[in-house]
Amino acid sequence: MAVDLKKLGKKLKSYRELLQESPDDVGKATGIASGRLTGMEDGVIRPSGDEILILADHWKCDFQLLLSDESSTPFKDTDILYRRHGSAFSKEDRRVVQEFLYLCETEAFLINELGHGQRNFAHIPKGSYFKSHGEQGALALRRFFGYQPDAVARDIYADFRSLGVHIFRRKLKNSDISGLFISHSGAGPCLLVNYSEDIYRQRFTAAHEMAHAIFDSDEEVVVSFVRPDRDDLVEIRANRFASCYLMPPSMLKRLPDPSNWSEENAHYWANQFRVSCDALAGC
Repeated sequence: MAVDLKKLGKKLKSYRELLQESPDDVGKATGIASGRLTGMEDGVIRPSGDEILILADHWKCDFQLLLSDESSTPFKDTDILYRRHGSAFSKEDRRVVQEFLYLCETEAFLINELGHGQRNFAHIPKGSYFKSHGEQGALALRRFFGYQPDAVARDIYADFRSLGVHIFRRKLKNSDISGLFISHSGAGPCLLVNYSEDIYRQRFTAAHEMAHAIFDSDEEVVVSFVRPDRDDLVEIRANRFASCYLMPPSMLKRLPDPSNWSEENAHYWANQFRVSCDALAGC
């Protein structure tokens, strides 16, 4: 089947603009002359197979999507993300997000092809209080995984991946963003944890983003900021979920009176739960 050069050109241009690259930027990174790339985008130059593979690798996308007869752009999810939060993502961060989603798509394909099953967890919250929803969901998921009330969740990344959630840690230049949830149209729930945070903060962020996967699956994207709006109930629920998943209330009640803690005591108990001192203080 012959490739529609106009449709192909539109996709090439859309990818380039999505990542805020100029034809010269792409040329320097790929070796494809900017004038030739522009001709491809205009649909007047037929690219070689090598050029398509090089561009697909550069933009971290499936070359088959570029060549398909679909007229729509193959990155609906990131298009929504940048329409809502474009100013929060630099050129460098957009490339990180693109790589992240490519990894999620690839992992979803491999899981399907290799026949790896996944566990199904469904939770319907009771009542109308968002904070309570977070606590209910966290304790329900702990029970689902068979954690005892006084057990600290160890490998939360393995926990969440067993549910078919794609989770990767990548460093974002914007340190105000702690994490990102995307309900990917093909791969399903995808969670990005900002690698610029310390390892314990990353655990809290991973659990926070998992809450979005459980409660906010109808949302295409959710961006979590380090300092969210205090009136944002969705973020309050996600924070409560993360807190209760990592530090169950029944365990916290048995701790010594924190008003008598020294700094050394605070660090000790934070390490026991594998959370930051700030997370422990917020419980």
